[in-house]
Amino acid sequence: MKVEIINIGDELLIGQVVNTNCSYMSKLLNRNGFLVSRVSVVADDKQAIKDILSEAMQRVDIVLLTGGLGPTKDDITKVCLTEIFGGELKENAAISRHVEHFFASRNLPYTSTNRSQAFIPTSCTPIFNSVGTAPGMLFEKDSKTVISMPGVPFEMQNMMNDVLDLLLKRYNPQTIIDKNLVVAGISESFLSDKLEGFEKGLNKERVSLAYLPNGGMIRLRLSLHGGERKDGERIMNKLIEELKAIVGEYLVGEDDDNLSTIINKVLLQEKSTLAVAESCTGGNLAHQITLVSGASNCFKGGVVAYNNDIKHSVLGVEEETLNRYHAVSKQTVIAMAKGILQLMNSDYAIATSGLAGPNSDGTNVPVGTIWLCAMNKKGEYKTHTTCYHTTRENFVDRVTNDAFFLLLNLIKGK
Repeated sequence: MKVEIINIGDELLIGQVVNTNCSYMSKLLNRNGFLVSRVSVVADDKQAIKDILSEAMQRVDIVLLTGGLGPTKDDITKVCLTEIFGGELKENAAISRHVEHFFASRNLPYTSTNRSQAFIPTSCTPIFNSVGTAPGMLFEKDSKTVISMPGVPFEMQNMMNDVLDLLLKRYNPQTIIDKNLVVAGISESFLSDKLEGFEKGLNKERVSLAYLPNGGMIRLRLSLHGGERKDGERIMNKLIEELKAIVGEYLVGEDDDNLSTIINKVLLQEKSTLAVAESCTGGNLAHQITLVSGASNCFKGGVVAYNNDIKHSVLGVEEETLNRYHAVSKQTVIAMAKGILQLMNSDYAIATSGLAGPNSDGTNVPVGTIWLCAMNKKGEYKTHTTCYHTTRENFVDRVTNDAFFLLLNLIKGK
């Protein structure tokens, strides 16, 4: 069962707002057996909206739209839909009461502009918006289903659950099973070489393997389409076990895991604690760790020692070490790790130092060089160095993942 998504809004086209709606909708639909065949972004232009909707209805049975349902003059989606599906914009009494109560509960006046939210095409079936004022609308024409939802992400996400229920009652979606393995410590090309035989043995009509690299980490997505779900799950389980065996030591997690969630799990299992001393990552290690619920049970804290004075005065790195070996060196990150272990009295520590660029610091250290150290309270440690020629943002992401992977290997004794 194929679906097209149309996201409406000039702000999306000019990059002012990141289009998170399409990813949320696609993930939810795919998980429930609806295959998203196309996603389009269109301007707040009547003819453009009408054209792309008409084209989509010729290709698929289900079209989902977001955006353009507000009360201002640039919100024209309701007008377009009325012209396509017929009827007239008429006030809906139930929606009007909801909108009036919505503003009254906030001690705000119920103006004519606010009231316009309750005017919807008589050709649609309204979908209640419990967290906003713009209702969703369901249209049917020539056995096609078109559903329009608000563009505000939290309103759309709340309504999308009701929309999914409607679709599941109307259609019999196919079996779609996705399974993800998280891999780190190996590049995409080398991983592809390892999996060449595995990929050749796949039934390409039903099963596909995708490589999704991000910041030095690779998510392997194995997808299966069609057939009975029970049979599909049996096939998928067999393939996943085969894939795990080939990936071996590079496997660090599954499904929605990332290296920060994995580190949290491992530390909690060990009842151990972590502290971080960051230079080139600028606090990103601490940020990623604390995004995980329950991190306070294993993460003690960190120091962003971006300046050499802080490396010396707070972390205890000797000035001779900094002067002789440079801030971006094996000697410095070892000293930083020792310093943060003592300062935070933690079981493990990570230290990062690097030259993100694009400008040189005037020394002989190549731009993009990193040095990392993971250390435990016994003084056992692992170091890692490499060089990344990339953007500063990607540099930080890659170094962060490298640092977590280094710590994971230290903990597991690899």
